[in-house]
Amino acid sequence: MAYPDELTAETGSGNRAGHGSDPQHPALLAYRARTRRSMSIYAGALVLILLLTFVVIKVIYAHGELTKVSRLTAPAPATIAITPTAERLSLRWRSTDRPAGGNPYSSGIVVTYAGHTVNGRDALTGAVRWHYTRSDEDVCDVVQQDQSTIAFYNRDGNCDEVTAFVTATGEPKWYRTLTDDGRLSVSSAPNVVLVVSDTTVHVFDNAGGIDRWAWAAPNGCIVDRALGGTNGVLASYHCGTTNHLMVHDLTTGAEVPRWTITVATPFVPVAAGTLLAAASATTGRVQIFSADKGVAGAFVSVGDPSTVRAQLPALSRSQTTTESFDAKGRVFELVRLEAVFCLNSVGRTLWSAPSDQAPTVIDGDQVATARGATLVLHTLTTGRPTKTVTLTGRSTVGARVFEVSSGLVIAGTTTEMYS
Repeated sequence: MAYPDELTAETGSGNRAGHGSDPQHPALLAYRARTRRSMSIYAGALVLILLLTFVVIKVIYAHGELTKVSRLTAPAPATIAITPTAERLSLRWRSTDRPAGGNPYSSGIVVTYAGHTVNGRDALTGAVRWHYTRSDEDVCDVVQQDQSTIAFYNRDGNCDEVTAFVTATGEPKWYRTLTDDGRLSVSSAPNVVLVVSDTTVHVFDNAGGIDRWAWAAPNGCIVDRALGGTNGVLASYHCGTTNHLMVHDLTTGAEVPRWTITVATPFVPVAAGTLLAAASATTGRVQIFSADKGVAGAFVSVGDPSTVRAQLPALSRSQTTTESFDAKGRVFELVRLEAVFCLNSVGRTLWSAPSDQAPTVIDGDQVATARGATLVLHTLTTGRPTKTVTLTGRSTVGARVFEVSSGLVIAGTTTEMYS
């Protein structure tokens, strides 16, 4: 038998006689009475959240936070075949952008940067295929290595905002904020990025942005320079008038340096690949230090000491050395001071060549040097010239040279491609 209240609810009939509201089951009325206060609080909280969300969005838009990044990605360009460099090259394209450090060319793309923007340019035409812009932050530096582009942005005076991209497409790979303060000097080696500040030397993985290691100078000490190579990172620093050299493994996660020594005069690292060597800022003489304990060894003949001494202040605070291997697996290091010198593992100079630019290894067994508008390719182990290339109307002074197909990218204060 149905109760009157149930019949009224099921049939949807009007009000019961003598009542001014819909009939309800006693249990429902009791539930509403018990939860009326909590439901009121819940509804008020929802309204408050909505209001706060609206206010936050208005503030963000007012300050431009949601519009500070603009970017464009692109499919990877077609593969560019590597062919022998032509004997005579003419300008194909030019950009006032600065070229990325490391090797600015990879995967059919030349990476450049200016102002707030990192650009991935078609290597053959110079046209921008992808870009990434932070309207609120200037680019401090960019490096390209192992098909990864790493961009450092300046935030509040610190170059600590880092974004990585796939070089071929411009797709972001990872983001991070560094703990290194101040203006940073950046260079790259295979697999890693080397960052130097006034007080730190820091190596992190370029594929994922994960720290390999970070070293902080003792309190009150200043880092002068760090040079990375397969033999480790050789760094110089001073504490007041006391000077030091330190070596840390390049890619391992070791927490402490391999060794630290005190030296009588300021030394500037110049080799960290096949050997560890540093030049005295006082005498200009280059000395070898043992890889295991830092014991001072023989001096290296790399030009006139007074000329070497005069060139040391211009060396970058962060740099990775130029080295290559021959068919037997022997490592050779290429040092440019007053000229380019090719050193073997015991510090013997195998050959030297005058050059206005840092050396570049091409195809693993050729070394490019340059004077004015003329490039010379040398055999790695002997220095024998194998080809002379002329650039029409271009001086290579202070620039780096990288191979693209049968042409060359000239990476200096501007970026140019010759073919």
